[in-house]
Amino acid sequence: MERISGTVEDIRFRNDENGWTVFVIDDDGSPVTVAGILPQITPGDYLEIDGEYVVHPKFGSQFKAERASVAAPHTVYGIVRFLGSGLIDGVGEKTAARIVDRFGTDTIDVIANAPDRLVAVKGISPAKAKKIAASFETLKAERDAVMFLTGYGISANLALKLYGVYGADTVQTVKRNPYVLVEDVSGVGFLTADKIAQSVGIDKLSEFRMRAGLLHTLNVACEKEGNTYLTRERLFDETKKLLATYDENALCRAYDGLLVSRKVVEPFDGAAMGETYYRTEKAVAVKMVKRVDDAGVVGGDISAVIDRFEHQNGITLHETQRDAVVKAVAFGASVITGGPGTGKTTIINCIMFAFDALGMKAALLAPTGRAAKRITEGCGREASTIHRAILSMDDGDKFAENAVIVDEFSMVDIFLFKMLLDKMSDATRLIIVGDADQLPSVGAGNVLRDLITSGLVPVTRLSFVYRQAETSRIAVSAHDINAGRMPELGAKDGDFFFFRRRSPQETADMTVELATTRITSFCGIDPSRIQVIAALKNGPCGVNTLNTRLQSALNGSAKKKTAVGELVFAEGDRVMHTVNNYDLEWSRGGASGSGVFNGDIGTVAFIHQTGEIEVEFEDGRRATYVGDNRRQLILSYAVTVHKSQGCEFDAIVMPIVGGAPVIMTRNLLYTAITRAKKMAVLVGDEYNVKRMIDNNYVAERFSALAVFISDARSGMRKLFGESG
Repeated sequence: MERISGTVEDIRFRNDENGWTVFVIDDDGSPVTVAGILPQITPGDYLEIDGEYVVHPKFGSQFKAERASVAAPHTVYGIVRFLGSGLIDGVGEKTAARIVDRFGTDTIDVIANAPDRLVAVKGISPAKAKKIAASFETLKAERDAVMFLTGYGISANLALKLYGVYGADTVQTVKRNPYVLVEDVSGVGFLTADKIAQSVGIDKLSEFRMRAGLLHTLNVACEKEGNTYLTRERLFDETKKLLATYDENALCRAYDGLLVSRKVVEPFDGAAMGETYYRTEKAVAVKMVKRVDDAGVVGGDISAVIDRFEHQNGITLHETQRDAVVKAVAFGASVITGGPGTGKTTIINCIMFAFDALGMKAALLAPTGRAAKRITEGCGREASTIHRAILSMDDGDKFAENAVIVDEFSMVDIFLFKMLLDKMSDATRLIIVGDADQLPSVGAGNVLRDLITSGLVPVTRLSFVYRQAETSRIAVSAHDINAGRMPELGAKDGDFFFFRRRSPQETADMTVELATTRITSFCGIDPSRIQVIAALKNGPCGVNTLNTRLQSALNGSAKKKTAVGELVFAEGDRVMHTVNNYDLEWSRGGASGSGVFNGDIGTVAFIHQTGEIEVEFEDGRRATYVGDNRRQLILSYAVTVHKSQGCEFDAIVMPIVGGAPVIMTRNLLYTAITRAKKMAVLVGDEYNVKRMIDNNYVAERFSALAVFISDARSGMRKLFGESG
């Protein structure tokens, strides 16, 4: 790593969201272009910068800054430029020149330590002198804090966020107890706090460290693994592994402290739950019980309405399908679950028909844009994503419809479900449609399964595969896999195929060939409609390697590119947004709004010289990613099975290789195959396919919704009994 120093001459680009700055410094008479994440700087600042020289593919040689420190300008020229930059309240270029004329190179010392002397300068009153000194001190404190934090690997964006929390006390707070960052600021993990703590000499056996370790372990279990709580025993075991060095008594005291401060709640014996998860899951339980109890009676002959639907559409519903429609209309909430080909879309159409006939209205929702598009096409009625429907309402608004139907509900986590319930009146019917055998939501909770097992709402389980679906080997194979049976792998026609390849490299080669040329040549399916779905992230058949290969094969001729960490994006690339970002603005035609969500898929439409990435999503929305927001994008030529949930593709190609039993499971394979609309292709070894089908392991997910529903029902009954 090299060090350069000099005065800032020109700032060419500045992103205030994340601190990314491109500027020129005068390094001993030589202009040097520098790029990096820094606090706010201005021409005239004197910087010491650690980093290395790199060659940018478009802008040529520049110095990539890893760390920088801002020193007070030490020349008259530099001080004038610094003060006149606009960063100091009450000082413009003319005032800056007058101050420096009076105090010369002592100007900064005067402002910092004797601001009352500024009144000697024409135009500066005692009040203005105080204002200048306060502004200077605030700027200095912010810069010192950001420089201190970035020195420990914290991004400038996060450092500025920390400064927003702690203000002038940032450095002192972090030095005293950096572990408090884990509690107070989203985005700071235990390892970062631990690194800072060790560097400032905090004892590894301190109670601060024990407390942060417990919180970090609980947060990871919920945010990364989908739990809403952990058993106390597991929480302690996992925390001890994280800490390595720990004191049992200090750990117990730290846990008791978390209970007292309600950072952690014990809702029932032996359960440790973050307070946010506790409030959310508890609220959902109460709202669902109230919904069931407050549902009004719907008049009319539902059976006769279903008869009319059958007559108009020339179909005959199965007995379980009729039952599902009756329950959907009659009850405050109901669940319809079943695999592919069992008629879920037909039931949704019949339910909508029934509500129309009864003079009622229903809203159609889905967790992702692709799922909403699919239900729109299947039902001939406009469907919206849950997020978009909620964000389109004002704060106090509720759904105006009499019922809300949510498809692909297995993807809905506890937080999204609460957002939905908050926008529904207790009398609005809720019809939940999903496949309980698919993977649970990526986010926390096990909402669909908990609702089913709670016994609160009527559940219709669809198992009959209809004749039109029986001609689809995708549906038949999916049901075979779900039942633990090997599907037929030797078929030469139809819509479900298997290509035998022995080694992971051969499997990867065939996967790329199928997705880029072979399926298109033989079946006419455009490569943009073919999705590679993989179980793993790493290795020859992992999404990381496959994305690089598919990007090269399908978009290798793209000219405009930009690097974001280890990823390189090019115009024309297929990308996916990976987190819920409620603030990211978008436009579509003359309309505009904000909010882009996990799983939204689009194409890189334009890359700016500054590295900003414009993405056009499948529904026509267009959003621009700058700075750290760009890290919310991934290439999506290949995606994991979890990322494919809620989506439907004309064709899917899935490489099957050996892997950890906790990953290579039956329901993972089942979920992947059910994403295919016209064609599903597996590539690999029969042995690995059979291993997945035989492996019915389902990772234990700790969630308390069913328990809270039982408690809420008991509470309601007790209240009713006492009042009656």
